[in-house]
Amino acid sequence: MKSVGDYIIARFDAWCRLASDPSFYFVAAFLLIVLGCDVVRKGWRRSLSRRAIESIAATLAIFHINILLVPGIWLLSDYAKQAYDLLGIPSIPGSVWAGRPTWLLSFFGILAADFANYWNHRLMHMKWLWPVHAIHHSDPVVNGLTTYRVHALENLVMLVSYTLLLSWIGLPSDAIGYGALIVLFHNIYVHIDVDWGHGPLRLLIASPRFHRWHHADVPAAYGKNLANVFPFFDWIFGTYRVPGTCNVPLGATGVPRNDVLKLTLWPLIEWSRLAIRLLPTVRRQVVDDRGDIPAE
Repeated sequence: MKSVGDYIIARFDAWCRLASDPSFYFVAAFLLIVLGCDVVRKGWRRSLSRRAIESIAATLAIFHINILLVPGIWLLSDYAKQAYDLLGIPSIPGSVWAGRPTWLLSFFGILAADFANYWNHRLMHMKWLWPVHAIHHSDPVVNGLTTYRVHALENLVMLVSYTLLLSWIGLPSDAIGYGALIVLFHNIYVHIDVDWGHGPLRLLIASPRFHRWHHADVPAAYGKNLANVFPFFDWIFGTYRVPGTCNVPLGATGVPRNDVLKLTLWPLIEWSRLAIRLLPTVRRQVVDDRGDIPAE
């Protein structure tokens, strides 16, 4: 059995190979183009205001903290995969996908992944998982980089959900890889600060306007627009809301905006608060249960 040290070294090598992959540079170039267009469109005073710079700096710090935590997240996700394998759930044999065009398999993979994303995203907007996802909503200046303002524990939740919901499909790795890259580019796109609604295609492909309402800090928008790619999932399940241009404040009330240390510890802080609030209820339940036991 490999030690944790061997595992971390192996994952570090994998991360280095990923960093040297051409797709990594395409994503970086796309981000730079998006940010450059924003500066040209709004002017550098608005695009690079003190508020925006603080927000970008916090996002970049969170991103680099996540890089340090990657080995641990991968290790925990591997434990989840091993537990899943023990369940013996049958999967679709690879022969089913043989001969199918890669573009078709990639589209099917994106569709399946977005269905899974919709439901784990919906779960992360509920009380006990919200502290993990709240970090993504803490950004008051949503832009392309907001894609990377994600807590490491949210990455773990996503990986585990993919294992549970998508492993049985058994898609080829190349189709998954192309699909993941397309989803990443689209995720950056929906976070840019433009009021594009996609007109008659608004239910087929998520737009920046659609996703901006998801980040809106108004009660009517909470828990809405949860699909990452295909808004028709929200329409089907009753969580679609795009009343027009989003001119309301963005962020999440009660969540630190750009305090990197607090945001990193936020799930632990909030879970502690929730547990403390739950204690009186648990104590009352214990007392009531004891009262039901007849005295000897």
